[in-house]
Amino acid sequence: MKGCGVLSDKSYSISLIVLSCFASVVLILGTVLCLFPTKHETEAPTENPPVIEAVATPTIVDDSAPESFDSLISTISLLKSTYPDILGVHTAGYSENGRELMMLTLGTGEKKAFLVGAIHAREHITTKYLLKVTEDYCRAFYSQSGYYGAYNIKALLSEYTLYIIPCTNPDGLEIISGRQSVKNGVRVSKLSEYKSNANGVDLNRNFPLAWDYINNNVHSPADYYFKGYESGSEAETKALMTLCRNNNFDFLISFHIKGNCIFWGDNHNTQNNALYKAFATDIATPCSLYLPDPTKKAKDYGGGFENWFRHTLGKPGICIELADNENKILPLSDENYEDFDSFVNYRLTSFAPAAAMASANK
Repeated sequence: MKGCGVLSDKSYSISLIVLSCFASVVLILGTVLCLFPTKHETEAPTENPPVIEAVATPTIVDDSAPESFDSLISTISLLKSTYPDILGVHTAGYSENGRELMMLTLGTGEKKAFLVGAIHAREHITTKYLLKVTEDYCRAFYSQSGYYGAYNIKALLSEYTLYIIPCTNPDGLEIISGRQSVKNGVRVSKLSEYKSNANGVDLNRNFPLAWDYINNNVHSPADYYFKGYESGSEAETKALMTLCRNNNFDFLISFHIKGNCIFWGDNHNTQNNALYKAFATDIATPCSLYLPDPTKKAKDYGGGFENWFRHTLGKPGICIELADNENKILPLSDENYEDFDSFVNYRLTSFAPAAAMASANK
């Protein structure tokens, strides 16, 4: 019956053919489109690329307890044997009591930079920080991505070789733990506050920069602040100065604990302060550290390692204070190691050496 919407057999057959053709076209187009990535798939990731570990080894550095001098030797040896192609182990000198100043070289590049920790005995957690950074950068170097956070560690360590002394004051490390007795004549008010070397000299007041102007009312060997009877008098001080003079380091970072900041300049000579501040800013931003004004008083910057480095060699030398001001420093307990990452804000501060290389490499 016409006009009631019922298709004839012929019309029905034609409809089936049309539908089949349409379905085939859709299927073909779908298959073709699947072969090409969408715009979303080809865009660069907006977040930092993940660090994908290519080396299936357990973590070597134990951040749950302080290092002793013996364990430091063992840890460094394990790191070297695990990453022999990118890590070297050297002797930078010896302490006043004859302990080796163990130095790692990390990287294969021709450019050089210098990182030091634990110039103050009570700040031995900076030793652990540098050991952990070294291991994490090694793992990143051999990872599939080559990245540590936003930084291409593989590329940076192909440009740079980092010279790293995790513990600049090994005698002080042993003294503060009670494994070595304090030398006769060294005044100690509180062993847990001990900063000096075996001779009772604060190494970060012993370098020949404005040394004569240091007036802190400490005139004899003590647990901290004694600048020494002469500038540059200590074996550790001499070793660091010799190393710096024999190598063309692009920058120095000395790691300390309290302040959550970067000391980058002083008023001894302000000629290059703009350059030094720009360098420090490149590090402070990713590490969430603040920049104080240049240090004004000679008693505060005089004899300092990074200050001597800046004014003697004309290169950026900075002091990074890792922990927040409100954090307690209890070197004789394991409290600060119970949550090491939180104490030194490792998630952010571990970017510091990478950020420094990237800044100096501009």
